[in-house]
Amino acid sequence: MTKLIKMVIPLLLAWMSWMPADAQQSTAPIPDFGRCFQILGQNRVVYNQFNDSIFLIKDHDQWVNFFHRRAIRNHQIYASNKEALRTITDYFKQPKSKIPDRAYEQLYSAFNEKYLSNDLKDPFLTHTIANILEEFNKNCPDSLNTSNVVNLWQVEAYMQMWNLGRDSTLMRKSYDYNMRLLSEEAKRYPKYEDNYATALANLITNVWLVYHIETISEFEHYRKLMGEFLRRPDVDSLVSPRFKKAQLRAYKQIDEDLLRNVYMSDTTVMTKQKADSLILAVVNRNLANPSLSIVSYVRTLLMQVKLHQITAKQARALAIKKHEEHWKETKNAHLDAREFTLFLTPFFTFFYLNDIAEVSHAQKRGIVLTMCKHIEQAFQNRKDQQYSNDYVRLLSTLTTYNRITKYLKPQERVHFLNSLNVATQVTTYAHSVHVSMIATEMMKGILKYQPELLVGALGDLQIADVLANKKMYLEFIHDAAMYHDLGKNSIISVVNNDYRPLTDEEFAIIKRHPELGLEYLKLAPSLAKYHDTTLGHHRWYNGKGGYPMWFDNTKSPMRIMIDIVTLSDCMQAATERVGRNYKGEKTFDTVMAEFRRDAGTRYNPDLVAFIDAHQDVADKLANLVNEGWAEIYYQIYSQYIGK
Repeated sequence: MTKLIKMVIPLLLAWMSWMPADAQQSTAPIPDFGRCFQILGQNRVVYNQFNDSIFLIKDHDQWVNFFHRRAIRNHQIYASNKEALRTITDYFKQPKSKIPDRAYEQLYSAFNEKYLSNDLKDPFLTHTIANILEEFNKNCPDSLNTSNVVNLWQVEAYMQMWNLGRDSTLMRKSYDYNMRLLSEEAKRYPKYEDNYATALANLITNVWLVYHIETISEFEHYRKLMGEFLRRPDVDSLVSPRFKKAQLRAYKQIDEDLLRNVYMSDTTVMTKQKADSLILAVVNRNLANPSLSIVSYVRTLLMQVKLHQITAKQARALAIKKHEEHWKETKNAHLDAREFTLFLTPFFTFFYLNDIAEVSHAQKRGIVLTMCKHIEQAFQNRKDQQYSNDYVRLLSTLTTYNRITKYLKPQERVHFLNSLNVATQVTTYAHSVHVSMIATEMMKGILKYQPELLVGALGDLQIADVLANKKMYLEFIHDAAMYHDLGKNSIISVVNNDYRPLTDEEFAIIKRHPELGLEYLKLAPSLAKYHDTTLGHHRWYNGKGGYPMWFDNTKSPMRIMIDIVTLSDCMQAATERVGRNYKGEKTFDTVMAEFRRDAGTRYNPDLVAFIDAHQDVADKLANLVNEGWAEIYYQIYSQYIGK
């Protein structure tokens, strides 16, 4: 037997040496990636349908029933997508030696055919798949290399990520991936020409100039290259007719975009002489065009004002008339991502002309109020396609645009923000409403039983002073809780993206919302006092955990207020049964057990002990988190949307 083994082993080794490399390794079967992406795509469509329908139902009972069905369906979608994504990501977590080349090829094909080809885009999912394929492209033959397509995916993914919180490093990454598509290396790989054209189209948009990532000379260089490409005799064989048409239109409008979006806010990008010459050329060209878009129409009016051809007052009147005509056509339309962006773009010029026109403040204020209502309705009617984050950037810009806010009273600015908030993320707004109810109930109990906990928080140094100002404490904690998550307005699509587990990139963006909230506190002077509760509600009681790490909550004079908001926020989030699809809700008792376990580290031990010591307070809090969910949502819906 020993002799036999000695004879067999060399033969076996020799046979193994001739085996294909992937056959020598024990590999898991390649998953059905096509099925995974099909599930993700189908679930996205259903998820969007449920979200788009939320404001179409007017009857109370029907709306409540629908919302319950929506919550159940969204939980099912989340679980299904979690499994599909786990199947993909777990497979590629294996050692690279165990993953055959055909697995990467199948992943690429499945993602293209079953997801992207159905006009379904998710920047974070795209980024995840692109990262996997980048590893494959490092060593694969040129003929199989998908770098050009993958690089373009990364361009779009990083730009959409940048829209959320405006992290300049993400914009830079998007720009760098564009540059890869123009490199000599890119010429070696398939799909070079069409992706080269798309990269040029990206590089002659204004965003790179606005944020000083690209110089005007670089911009002009890429514009020249794009012109040369569009004039190539073989261009029709390289790009689709749709792409060619869109780029020819965009190419003709480059000077207009450059003047309105860059020069008029930063005159250093070109000389006044060159700018004046361009303005005159654009105005003459646009005035000769009988089918001018509304965007170009109002821009032309502004440029005519700059040339002193008409007054700002005249331009304002013409712009308002144009808007009224356009509004009649669009006010009931359900706009997709592109249509929605095009609809909102002219408003910035409307508001600019309104601001500089020589008319009364009352007239200016009146048109601002009217147009804000139109914007609110457009947001309500927006199709929730969830693949573009442009609307997030537009929401943030509109609600903080000084040519709007200066004509609104502080409470109107907040109402405008809340209206757009509800239209885009009703669950987040409802969360804040619920947190404020919990925090208010907790404050009532503290004022009744342990007012000493509040000494020093709002400047009162004696218990008697605290008791004399009960109303002030109740109003403060109610509003602090209402505004603690304002920063989520800058990252709406991530907050709403609960149809699947968050990626690491998404969680990093989520962690920025306390800081992002500070910009919205500037909307009204009365909001400034909520700086610390907004910034600190995710910091641990002991100051050793949570985010943002740079904020020291332990030294804040508002520490007890931060702790109340934190406790209320965590209690609400843990027990929520509607908006958070990624986990099942907990009971009040379960949450209190977690509070006791982490008292002194994550949570204020005095507040936890206070709830335990006063059964009537605990009962009221338990009732708040266990009952009335649908009614909370409906009241919000009714307040901001109406019947």
